[in-house]
Amino acid sequence: MLRLVRASFPQPTTNFFGLEAMADDSVDHDAVAERLEASVLESPKCKRDFHSSQSSQFKTAEGETAPKKPSFGDRTSLVLPKLWKLLPDNVCNTFPQLDIVPKPILKLMRDAVCIIPQLKESTSSSEEKKLRLEAEQALTSIQAVLDHTWEQLNTGHWRDVPIVHRHVFSIASLIKILCLLYSQAGDEETLLRLALKAADMGLLLGAPLPSPNECLDLTIAASLLSTTLAQVVEQSGSSEQDPILLEDRSTQFILKGLSGSPIKELDCPSIERFCTDHFLPKLPVKIKGCMMHWPASKRWNDIGYLQRVAGARTVPIELGSHYAHTDYSQKLMTIADFIEQHVVGGKLGYLAQHQLFEQVPELRADICEPEYCCLSDDSIQVEEPANEGTDINAWFGPAGTVSPLHYDPKHNLLAQVVGTKRILLFPPEISPSLYPHSDRLLSNTARVDPEKPDYDQFPLFKNIAPPIECRLEAGEMLYIPPRFWHHVRALSTSFSVSFWWK
Repeated sequence: MLRLVRASFPQPTTNFFGLEAMADDSVDHDAVAERLEASVLESPKCKRDFHSSQSSQFKTAEGETAPKKPSFGDRTSLVLPKLWKLLPDNVCNTFPQLDIVPKPILKLMRDAVCIIPQLKESTSSSEEKKLRLEAEQALTSIQAVLDHTWEQLNTGHWRDVPIVHRHVFSIASLIKILCLLYSQAGDEETLLRLALKAADMGLLLGAPLPSPNECLDLTIAASLLSTTLAQVVEQSGSSEQDPILLEDRSTQFILKGLSGSPIKELDCPSIERFCTDHFLPKLPVKIKGCMMHWPASKRWNDIGYLQRVAGARTVPIELGSHYAHTDYSQKLMTIADFIEQHVVGGKLGYLAQHQLFEQVPELRADICEPEYCCLSDDSIQVEEPANEGTDINAWFGPAGTVSPLHYDPKHNLLAQVVGTKRILLFPPEISPSLYPHSDRLLSNTARVDPEKPDYDQFPLFKNIAPPIECRLEAGEMLYIPPRFWHHVRALSTSFSVSFWWK
């Protein structure tokens, strides 16, 4: 199931900043930049991200507002120099397609970058107020850049967005992180959470800069911030100590009136046998005994572990019945909120087909790519740009989450880490009987619901042979060949990992 997360974000039709004319040299760029700053300063997003964190201010005897004496937390003081090293020199002058970026946007970025060294060096008490004002100015400028770029990223289809806008978003996100932390405009935990959210947004919507700017690595920034935040929370004594198991909070989804032929099972087959019996002939199989050495097998059932390692990370969550249903939508939220509201709370929501392990490498260390993924198949043709590696995606949600009947163009190993899923599999040759959607984006998805088939609307489906049925338990993997149709239902709280490769 190949779908683009960003394509589902809101699609504005107009540019509320009015930037379409900004590339004209006749434009008063200073005036436009001031207008941008004023607009963003009053926007709910900017107020939420910065001005609401001004709780550290206090009133002077004369009734005037004065900043609290800056005092970095010990943890933040240690992480700031590491974050500073991630910002390339002259970053606003060297990234590709610079000429496409509106001049007022470049001016705002350069102004913010110029302020950062001053924030870094302003340490004397006489410069406290100046430091706070400069931090606010830098945050205002960079938030204007992020808001404008957000609009560019969400206008039209994601694949058609010029890469330069994603580069701008990455650079601006790192600048925002530094400005937030140097501003000291709130308690340490609040600022770290805001900075981590900025890093995640940069990872979700931005793009790494090519040579010579590889040092701008938001994955590293996010890991540093996440680790620091976990230490601050632990130091405060507010973190959970006793394990809270996902399986103890899980309800069971009951299937009715469905059955299929049992799938073949193998106990940790050799690569040669897997290749000969299943990979080359493209036949599904359930594989046991190959995940016992994964740290995830013990760790991911503990809600407390997931909260500590990734709870503060922002991810896209699917809401509604499934991605092909009319009630489908998406929402950005932290993994901690997702666990509380959906995994434990019972509301239907799905962290589905997300490259979580690129975003959170700490979780990537808990899994191992199966050796079977080393096999290659020159017959596989995919529309996306060539990717020589393995695409690894996370699937996490409560009982009842579903992936509708669909196929994938690549080989797929679905590894079940926590919980149980039921998968129905149909061979490629019966595709006409599954009535695929005519829309190009859903052409790999069937209109038939195998759990509630409408034989009047889809009469050919009534005459097909029974599907292959697989109940996938924790510690087991399912091999799904290319273009093999499959319907996936979580029978309990479930955390799965899929490995796609050619």
